[in-house]
Amino acid sequence: MRNIGRLLPFALLATTAAITACAPAATPAKETTPVTQAAQTDAAEAAATLPKLEHMAVWAKDLEKTSKFLTENLGWKRHPIVFGVNEDDPTFGGMKLAFIDANGFWIELVQPTTEGPGMEFLNQKGNGSLVELDFAVPDFGKTVAKMKTKGIDVVGMDGNPRRNGGLLKEWVIKDGKREDGDELLMYLPMQASAGTSIELFWEYPNGALYYRDEKWPPEVRTSASAPRLDHTVVMSANLPNTTKVYTETLGLETLPLTQGLNRDWMGVDENSHTWVQSNGTIWIELVAPSGEAGNKVLGDSMLGDGALVELGVEVPDINAFYDAMAAKGIKMTAGDGAALPAGQKAITVTSSGDRFNYFPLDKSEGMRILVFQRGPAATSVFAKRDAG
Repeated sequence: MRNIGRLLPFALLATTAAITACAPAATPAKETTPVTQAAQTDAAEAAATLPKLEHMAVWAKDLEKTSKFLTENLGWKRHPIVFGVNEDDPTFGGMKLAFIDANGFWIELVQPTTEGPGMEFLNQKGNGSLVELDFAVPDFGKTVAKMKTKGIDVVGMDGNPRRNGGLLKEWVIKDGKREDGDELLMYLPMQASAGTSIELFWEYPNGALYYRDEKWPPEVRTSASAPRLDHTVVMSANLPNTTKVYTETLGLETLPLTQGLNRDWMGVDENSHTWVQSNGTIWIELVAPSGEAGNKVLGDSMLGDGALVELGVEVPDINAFYDAMAAKGIKMTAGDGAALPAGQKAITVTSSGDRFNYFPLDKSEGMRILVFQRGPAATSVFAKRDAG
């Protein structure tokens, strides 16, 4: 077990070394006003704690089946890395893990193998549950301290105080040998995250993610022409409060755009959305259900306030995608099992021209996946979003 308190973050060491090597020794430092110095300090502190959405976790009863669904139907590739969490881990319990390349963004599949918080969550939420947003931070210690200044005591995955500073002991098979792969984890307590499981992590140089990226050159990645994960959706009973989690607590930015796709099955209209820039390659869409359908999903123990509801996947031709799935015996739906209108292959949003359908949950290993095609550039919600 490492003495975590004596280790400096790898990124900080690298940055310090680079600055030392590049600074001209004979050049005197320019005088800087206190105001400028304060601004520089604030900017450096903000950069050291700014999170980036690196991946998100999906719980699976059978990791192989879930992986097969994603690779065969969406064309996403599975990384060959073999890794997991030790079965005697007191905080997490044993876990079998895999990474799926969702055309530029990583989805981590998690199959709990022993009793612990992971198995408890799987039993509670079910197969295919979208479990957590996983943000990388440049400086773990400074991020813990920053949360403390906001009155937030970060916790472990089980909601209790972090053990060993949040150290997670993973194992990774490297060149046929099982080796340690370490990272530090913290979670926002649920009362501070508006009900969403939000992980902030920092990877040691021997961590699984470094090895993952090292073994994933461009020529083996998911094809750029494959369906692309565009966003994930968070359900909110109080949109302003949930938005503050991402802006005030995490320091992320949102768009003034409040438009999005209406989803009748969960009571979300076209103007009850907040788009969060995740600093990663996908967006986080916050939605506010309302009415009878909204009350139903917010009261559903499998969903509810703060739940990660669905993955939003973009395709260039939704009619062709519908036909391809139909040829495999998969009948796309209007959401949560509701049939699409007779004779239609997708729902068309009149105001934007955007079109969408859903995988049936009994075919998608429990994952709720919305598939969409953009409408005309002048009207599409997604075009407006990307234009800022």
